[in-house]
Amino acid sequence: MSYPLHDPPDQSYPLGDLTAAADHRPAPGDSTEQPEVIITYQYAPAEWMKHCSPLAPVVRCRKALDRAIKRQRRKLKLGFYTLLLLCYIAYFIGAMVHQFGDEGSIRLLVFTVLVAFFYGIHIIKKTFGTRMEAHFNSLQKNSNFPSKRTRSIIKRLLTAYVLFVVLVIIVITVIWKKPYRLVPVIGLLVFTFILFFFSKHPGEVSWRPVLWGFMLQLCFALIVLQTSWGYDLFDWLGKRVTEFLDHTDVGAQFVFGESFTDHFFAFKVMSVIFFFSAVISVLYYLGWMQVLIQKMALIMQYSLGTSAVESLHAAVNVFVGWAETTTIVRPLFDKMTLSELHTVMTNGFATVAGSTLVVYVLFGAPANHLLSASVMSAPAALGISKLFWPETKESKRDTSNDACVIKREGRNIIDAASIGAITALPIVAYIIASVIAFFSLLGFVNATLMWLGERVGLTPPEYPSLTFQLICSYLIWPLVFLMGVESRDCCVVARMVGIKTFINEFLAYEDLGRVIQNNQVLASYEGTWTTTSSCDVFLVDRNLTLPGGILSEHSVVVATYALCGFANLTALGIMIGALTAIAPNRKEDIVGVSFRALVSGCFACFMTACIAGILSE
Repeated sequence: MSYPLHDPPDQSYPLGDLTAAADHRPAPGDSTEQPEVIITYQYAPAEWMKHCSPLAPVVRCRKALDRAIKRQRRKLKLGFYTLLLLCYIAYFIGAMVHQFGDEGSIRLLVFTVLVAFFYGIHIIKKTFGTRMEAHFNSLQKNSNFPSKRTRSIIKRLLTAYVLFVVLVIIVITVIWKKPYRLVPVIGLLVFTFILFFFSKHPGEVSWRPVLWGFMLQLCFALIVLQTSWGYDLFDWLGKRVTEFLDHTDVGAQFVFGESFTDHFFAFKVMSVIFFFSAVISVLYYLGWMQVLIQKMALIMQYSLGTSAVESLHAAVNVFVGWAETTTIVRPLFDKMTLSELHTVMTNGFATVAGSTLVVYVLFGAPANHLLSASVMSAPAALGISKLFWPETKESKRDTSNDACVIKREGRNIIDAASIGAITALPIVAYIIASVIAFFSLLGFVNATLMWLGERVGLTPPEYPSLTFQLICSYLIWPLVFLMGVESRDCCVVARMVGIKTFINEFLAYEDLGRVIQNNQVLASYEGTWTTTSSCDVFLVDRNLTLPGGILSEHSVVVATYALCGFANLTALGIMIGALTAIAPNRKEDIVGVSFRALVSGCFACFMTACIAGILSE
């Protein structure tokens, strides 16, 4: 007889109540053979481990802890954040005491103050926002509250007053001292008249978004270009951006080796896009980008009077490219009016992606002015779009929650960074393919034009070689002159604008970077030099030619603003294809508004350059 009372039950034992089996146990001294008793158990193996195992108390303790954490989750979360805050305060005080006054300490101080300020606003809005909104709604119902017509008149008067003040400031601080800066002012008026004259519905133009678009541009440009603190701020931001992007070298060196800079564009420039895209994806996962974008969209929506989806799209375009922003508003495409569709496409043409912005910095374009141009182009695109294709229909959507379509990607920060890096692959492929293809096409076109020119005697040194760049320098000369470019630099800047408009902006910024390098070479040269008929510079004492020519500092700034946009014929075809794939039922509408959107995007860049031409030193 066996009594397996203290051993774990075997899988073959039947389950049931524990049988006492006392009646079957032999009496003391009784040698009679007894039948074998099978003892059945109450618990299966897993249940036995739970209740009878020595580890059972640990399991019960863990479950009790889980229940306690679930009940006190809010308090524990508050305690954790409070601990982090106290640790940061201790670190901040220690950093200020240890070393205060250098650039790093000021950076830490400004960052801390800004975060505290905006978080305080968030807390106030979260706590009192509902009551404040209810109070405002009750005031609107009050008979003493101004009517809608009165509020509209007040807004118009306020717009006129702000515009008048800004113009007076510009006249006193700039034009009075430098009368030739009237040229870009005339350029603004000429470009505005052209857009109005060829507008889709000239009689339906609402001037509020147009004027406020120009106003936001002017105000921002005044801060950046006419105040020392504004210029220093963006100059500091530009240096920090360059410093931040230099961290890409660690990954690029690991993958491509120490000599990766020998292939500068492929290994240095393209690597930056992967890094930057990963960082942006992490910021989206944390929700920081959504907050920044929604606040910018709110400002443009209330000042320009554009719809939420248009304002949101313009705000997002400041930081990411048109392809990424298209996915954000994709659920809303079917119900967009033609004017809204035109505005969305104009936003894409008039701005550049943050991931490609860094490429222009590495080409040599000034980072502070690229940052400024990227922000200024957003309100410009909205205003010019509403001038060239005014809204004639009421939106079919409730636009109050458009910003909610911005979703986080990834399960955690590491996953978000990985998604961002992988997302950069098609961008890198597009850039590399475009550069290879269009450099080759440009070489073929130039070779053909030079051959045709030689047939009629257009050969150096008597005449410049007939090239695509030379043709652009003559055709676009009047446009860049109206932007405020100095007359001696117009042929060089016109060449860049032509390349940007008819090919793409990468080649144009590559040309600008080469010209900036020429400026640096000429600055260190003390001999005599001359300018050739093709705008190149010949250093006599060194017997050296600087291809591409040179530009003044003012013309470099204007060119930086004029080139900062995706508006070119290549992007037109790509955008039509991409939008048609997203909304195939709107293909006819997309094709119908696309060329006008391209023209609007070009003029948005030109008018931003005009403002830079008025205000830059």
